[in-house]
This record gives sequence, structure tokens and C-alpha cells, in this order.
Amino acid sequence: MKRKSKSPESPLDEHTVQELELQERLIIKYMKEGMTREEATMHALAELREKMDRG
Repeated sequence: MKRKSKSPESPLDEHTVQELELQERLIIKYMKEGMTREEATMHALAELREKMDRG
């Protein structure tokens, strides 16, 4: 499923869309492991931060 990278209300560039999709996948992965949404979000953001620092 491909989302539009730009719309009149939300002019997101492709890179931002990819980051948000990755964050969403990580949150779902952590929630499947039994975490609450809040815990999963914190873990996903920490993981993305690590990737960006290494990146």
C-alpha cells in the first residue's frame, strides 16, 4: 500500500513519509510483543534515534 507523499493539507516529503511508516511498523511490532501503545512508542522512537545517529 503506497501512501501519497503530498496532499494539500499535509505537504510531507517522501523521506518523512518513510520515517513515519517505519515508526508505525515498529510500534505494531512492539505491541505484538505485549507492550502498551505508550511503551511501544517509546521503544520505537529510541530505535529510530539510534538508526539516525548511526545513519
